[in-house]
Amino acid sequence: MGAIIIFLLLMLSLALQGSLLALVSPNGVHPDLLLVVVVALALLSDSKRGALVGLVAGLMQDIVFGAPLGFFASIKMLVGAMAGFLAEEINRDFVLAPMLLVIPFSLFNDLMPFILSEFAKISQPFPLLQYLQQHSAGRMLMHFFIMGLIYPYLCRAQKRRLLFPQLENPGK
Repeated sequence: MGAIIIFLLLMLSLALQGSLLALVSPNGVHPDLLLVVVVALALLSDSKRGALVGLVAGLMQDIVFGAPLGFFASIKMLVGAMAGFLAEEINRDFVLAPMLLVIPFSLFNDLMPFILSEFAKISQPFPLLQYLQQHSAGRMLMHFFIMGLIYPYLCRAQKRRLLFPQLENPGK
């Protein structure tokens, strides 16, 4: 049941990200709702599940938005794994922790396409610092507030075991 709920949540996030949020974005900067959901779900589980959720979300994003298959999948898988790694270190009921943690993950998510593009020798329309100033700062702020809106609901759903089953090593 949890896998179905997570898949539907990812589909809804992808639909909102590709339609409504793309239309109402200030200055062409729109949030990556899928990234926020991946970070939130990973913080509620562990690194393996976080990586799996990130991989699925990234593959869905690659397919829907026409990116080379695996481009967003690799980035979101890494973000999911890193966020899941931090899951045991935070108080899951304290909403400010995920809100603050989504900021560096947003920066990582914005830096990786530049790094991969440079590695593949694909030219960029903006220099990195200009892109970070004009787009990433606003996106990080949006992700901060979106996480504050959705995380409490996902946390309540996880407390009811609607998302992930009991973790194998809860004390570890």
